[in-house]
Amino acid sequence: MSEFHHWLNDKSSDKWLIYVKRLSANDTGASGGHQVGIYIPKSVMNTLFPSIDSTEKLNPDHELIAKAMSHECKEQAVRAIYYNNKYFGKTRNEKRITRWGGAGSPLQDKENTGGIVIFAFKSDPDGDCNFVEYWVCRHIDEEDTLENITGEVLPGLTVFGYGSEVLGGLAGGYDWKSGDYPIPDEWHRIFPSGSAIIEYLPVVFRYKATDVDKSILERREAEYSLFRKVEELHVLERIQAGFETVDDFISLANSVSNRRKSRSGKSLEIHLENLFHESGLNDFDTQSVTENNKKPDFLFPSGSDYHNSIFPEKKLRMLAVKTTCKDRWRQILNEANRIDKIHLFTLQEGVSVNQFIEMQDSKVQLVVPAPLHRKYPEKIRSSLMSLKDFIAETKVLYES
Repeated sequence: MSEFHHWLNDKSSDKWLIYVKRLSANDTGASGGHQVGIYIPKSVMNTLFPSIDSTEKLNPDHELIAKAMSHECKEQAVRAIYYNNKYFGKTRNEKRITRWGGAGSPLQDKENTGGIVIFAFKSDPDGDCNFVEYWVCRHIDEEDTLENITGEVLPGLTVFGYGSEVLGGLAGGYDWKSGDYPIPDEWHRIFPSGSAIIEYLPVVFRYKATDVDKSILERREAEYSLFRKVEELHVLERIQAGFETVDDFISLANSVSNRRKSRSGKSLEIHLENLFHESGLNDFDTQSVTENNKKPDFLFPSGSDYHNSIFPEKKLRMLAVKTTCKDRWRQILNEANRIDKIHLFTLQEGVSVNQFIEMQDSKVQLVVPAPLHRKYPEKIRSSLMSLKDFIAETKVLYES
């Protein structure tokens, strides 16, 4: 077992409270915003540090010891704080953990923007947590190891719970809000495909977004909520009944994890395909085979045009789709050799300036929903492409 495996195994108990997230540009400081420290939802902070949940004094705090397990760093005293000046005549009302050590900390390293961090807080049922270990995933293999257990860690969503649950593969996304949706009878017996869930969404959700950039985020959120409701129908009863053997538990955990991972990337492609058609962009193929049996997510105007040597290369376009793009963006570079500039759609909440420059040097154009642009460093926001702009530009390409 790797060092990371050993660490995860050690934390797989009720002695530890596990909090998992992807580091945003605000977390690492890459966005240039005024916030300092790791953002953690108030309700999670209330569980970890109940003493600071107070508006009787300004900015109540609690000090604890933090130890980095993934990088060579000294133990340090960090600060859990409730910025509550909203109750003292100003506007701030959020909870964070600060004093991680500046640029010398892997949590404040801008190059780790978009990466996964796992916090393990030593549980203290009698009061505030006083010790936390953390691991910032150093490469894709470590992220894959974790996501094989927890399912995909989505940008903007988090996982929280006891180690036995989170690292047992059965903890749900903390930010998920269940809804009382009418579920088709057959879904109680057979788990529906991702496309079936997406087709059913308009039955139980009334979309409010009026443009494609807001729509892709709204639809993804709605689809995730419905997916988790169906998942609950299939696994909650089995979990509550308990397991006769460890193998039974592992089998269920693996099936849950695999289903979550396979759903996420594919569903994003389906949502984009639907929005393309609704926007009048119909000239594309999905999963066409190119050189070395590669399969780009989207080829415009078609796979046959791509393989037609006399079709103008300047009218060919490829769109790769990655929920998160840190490190993974390099996987798309050789998927379509005839296309010089590659477009990459992502939901990642920020990249570092250095990461972005490297993408530009490799002729990768980031396509990001417009509401997420503010989460990127101000220096590069003007170079991001919105989904609306990508669709408009591509339509013009084939109308001319």
